[in-house]
Amino acid sequence: MDTVLLGLISAESQEGLHGYAIMVAVNKSFSIRLTPSTLYPELKALESWGLLKSFWGISDKRPSKKYKITEKGEELLHQYSTELQMFVSNSVLP
Repeated sequence: MDTVLLGLISAESQEGLHGYAIMVAVNKSFSIRLTPSTLYPELKALESWGLLKSFWGISDKRPSKKYKITEKGEELLHQYSTELQMFVSNSVLP
């Protein structure tokens, strides 16, 4: 789940995304419906690990907490992507 969230937040917005937008992006991309009780603890954990940062922004004329991937999060995402590519290229497919 961590990689999915980091990837979506990185790909969807340079300005950051609020929680509802993240839930919509996950549903659109993977047909998975996340609830706030599932999403927000994940976001909080990613933030505590230094992979995301949160800040308050204005969305639809009201304040909302937004999440943006950090440099550390981008590096981890790149590392995961590189490892996955190496795994796939070394796999023997029938």
